[in-house]
Amino acid sequence: MRADPPIRLLSERDVRAVGLSLAETMALIEQVYLLDAQGGVEVPMKIGVHPLEPDNLLHAMPAWIEDAHALGMKWVSYFPGNAQRGLADYSGIIILNDADSGLPLCIMEGMHVTFVRTAACATVAARHILAAPPRSLGLIGCGRLARWTLRMMLCAFPTIERVFVASRTPGSRESFCAEMQSESSAPLAAALDVRSAIEAVDVVVSSIPPTAERPVRAEWLSPGSVFIPLDILNSWRDEVLSVVSRVVSDDPANFRSRLQSKRPNALGAIKSSVALQALLAGSAAGSGPTERSFVAICGIASTDVIVASQIYRRACAANLGQMFAL
Repeated sequence: MRADPPIRLLSERDVRAVGLSLAETMALIEQVYLLDAQGGVEVPMKIGVHPLEPDNLLHAMPAWIEDAHALGMKWVSYFPGNAQRGLADYSGIIILNDADSGLPLCIMEGMHVTFVRTAACATVAARHILAAPPRSLGLIGCGRLARWTLRMMLCAFPTIERVFVASRTPGSRESFCAEMQSESSAPLAAALDVRSAIEAVDVVVSSIPPTAERPVRAEWLSPGSVFIPLDILNSWRDEVLSVVSRVVSDDPANFRSRLQSKRPNALGAIKSSVALQALLAGSAAGSGPTERSFVAICGIASTDVIVASQIYRRACAANLGQMFAL
């Protein structure tokens, strides 16, 4: 009788308990981007369905990373109407498979990995684009992604001396600053408005839900700055792409497809497009001291799978999680 190996189930608490550090996460992201540039990663464009409402989505994101012997898939949903029902907008799980047999090894909570790896991707991009270490950081939005972005940026850039935080309501940004100040080596300031968190700021990162306002304006982005909308299309006006020297993306084709579908007026303003993987591999140069860069982190599955694979190995060594048979 067939006896398939049991599957390890890891909760968010288990995932956090393995103790993967911020620096280790960024190193994994750099590793997988370099492997991708060398052709050692198989990552098809994500596919999805959109049940009941056009903004609802459920995406399947598989990846195979040969050198890391990491194989798996993230299964992630975004249902923006959930907030009205007291439910989380996002949910996700990551499934890891044995590379030799294809059999499932692990199912883990996926949103913690998503937030951490996305912040790491943004930080790695900034590190390879900026002409000089940043002294200031602007955050537009105060959710979990903003929290992890703050942690990653401060870990990578001890040069940051000022952090400005903008959000839809004064209460949310003031609470964010009060709660996160203990984790920050730089003072956190609740900005009076979005403009105050952008002008004369070296790195600006937005993570806001869809809004008709799109608060980020082109004229506020400083020469030499990097703008990273982790919300992809939600925060910036069309003219932003007309003032940046180039768009850097971990998946340029995916980003152009999103623009074509949702923001066609902005698509034609792109002057130059560069793959983030090419920057890390040295086949594309970083920005000059007066150039503005726009970074589109589309979220490729290889970044999820390589981080999840390391978490799985550590969880096995520490005997974390629950074992079950299908």
